[in-house]
Amino acid sequence: MNQQNQTVAVPPSSDALAEAARRLAEAYPGLYGHQQSGIAFLLSRRRAILADDMGLGKTRQAIIAMREAAPAGPFLVVCPAGVKLTWRHEILAIEPDAQIAVIANGSDWQAGSRWTIVNYDLLGKVEDALLTTPWAGIVVDEAHYIKNDSQRTTRVLRLLGVGSGRQPAGDPEVVYLLTGTPMANRPRDLFNLLKAVRHPLSKSFYAYAVRYCAAQDNGFGLDTRGASNLEELAQLISGVMLRRTKDEALDLPPKIRTWQEIEIASKKVRQLEARAISFFEAHPATSGPTWTQFLGLLNTARHALAEAKVPHTIEAVRERLEADEKVVVFTNYSVVVQRLKEEFGEVALTITGDTPVAARQAAADALQHDPARRVLVGNLIAAGVGLTLTAATHVIFNDLDWVPANHWQAEDRIYRIGQTRPAFITYLVASETLDDFVATVLEDKARAIGMLEEYAADHASVVEQVVQAAVRGERPERPLPRYQPPSDRGTVGVLGDVLELLAKARRGLASAGSGEQTFTFPSSSRPDHVHTVTVSDGVARCTCEGFAYRGTCKHTREVVSRLSS
Repeated sequence: MNQQNQTVAVPPSSDALAEAARRLAEAYPGLYGHQQSGIAFLLSRRRAILADDMGLGKTRQAIIAMREAAPAGPFLVVCPAGVKLTWRHEILAIEPDAQIAVIANGSDWQAGSRWTIVNYDLLGKVEDALLTTPWAGIVVDEAHYIKNDSQRTTRVLRLLGVGSGRQPAGDPEVVYLLTGTPMANRPRDLFNLLKAVRHPLSKSFYAYAVRYCAAQDNGFGLDTRGASNLEELAQLISGVMLRRTKDEALDLPPKIRTWQEIEIASKKVRQLEARAISFFEAHPATSGPTWTQFLGLLNTARHALAEAKVPHTIEAVRERLEADEKVVVFTNYSVVVQRLKEEFGEVALTITGDTPVAARQAAADALQHDPARRVLVGNLIAAGVGLTLTAATHVIFNDLDWVPANHWQAEDRIYRIGQTRPAFITYLVASETLDDFVATVLEDKARAIGMLEEYAADHASVVEQVVQAAVRGERPERPLPRYQPPSDRGTVGVLGDVLELLAKARRGLASAGSGEQTFTFPSSSRPDHVHTVTVSDGVARCTCEGFAYRGTCKHTREVVSRLSS
């Protein structure tokens, strides 16, 4: 690097940062320290990704940053349907008189609102109105929804002014992406998010895939499921992505997970499971009609098992109630919800897939604030996301899901900001059933990632892994042990590596704030020419031809490596 030609703008002083934090604390009482720094990060960048762990208050940080960055509005929030009212509640907590339009269907569009909240599924129905409104700022919540190429992703990118086809009436002044799972399994998942914030790495997917996804031609196309050059990737994206875990940000009490073995007397369950496994052994296809038929047999067995476990769940709930604790129970089956509601009567609240979004929030609020409501029984998907249930200290899983991430998200309904007591998570495992295999998979994943960072969880179904183990007869020989969190709370998989590297790189590019630094490099092909790397808003850009095509080059890589070291 030609350091003689380097010029460095003076970054914000520590006094200036302290003053900004003080002002935020005065204007918005009750903010945690990590929320103040998160808001400062967002305000220093016009487009950014806030990838904090679940339960750290990403919603509140984004609302405040949006108001501060573009006070006049209007603002658009794109989010899953189940959290629209959560967004409305959080906005009103910050801006009590805000005019908020929550779009419920394609025909109730309300023009002129300061805040508009719309779910992903309605984007196509209101796209004309969205594209003709000059949004000052747009928040994309659960932004991992756009990681895959789809019509939904196309519509979101078009709204942000980075997609193809029809463009919005005005380029959004501020864009914030929020996600607890920025890259669930592989670097490929990150590309569209980088595109949304106009990161240079999104200039060419081919170039990105070759360098960071270990892309190879498998004879049918480009296989981008791999990972490569992760440290470099983490350094390059650290300027636009901020990630904090619960361990970093909060002094939360411990989360204690227990795998509790139970005995069931139902012969029907074992007969149904044996029938499903025998069918799979005779027809081992993992796709197509045969696989669909097998899943039908397997789910019939799982349904029967869930019902057979209800008496044990009732007993477990009663034990917690006798200790004067509030309890949340998760299940995949409505019949289980109904039986538990019948058992506990007015003490119990319920949430199923048929419960309207407003009623779900009302049930959560009742558990939080009404001493007489002490049990919430919920469908794992409907009640497992978007709700705060910290009044409860115990979560009990009546039955086990095929997707590990569904469990981790549900656990964190009680393990988030506001929880002041230890959180106890109990999985009821029926011995000598397929529960043994599912629980073993879940336990292995839990041990590997310590206190279960949700972002590192596997979002793929484990059904094939479980069934293959059952066919091979690899039934666990010993009772499942009580889970004890390991001392080294690491993460698993590619994402864990990237996030650890990202945390290290943050003190370099990510701390550069809105200051600007420039570096010059002599051209190797033209001695009288220099290439200039500019670092602004945490992103490095170069004037060379390679950067123009790929969004990265040896010059930018050298600069970010130096800044992050």
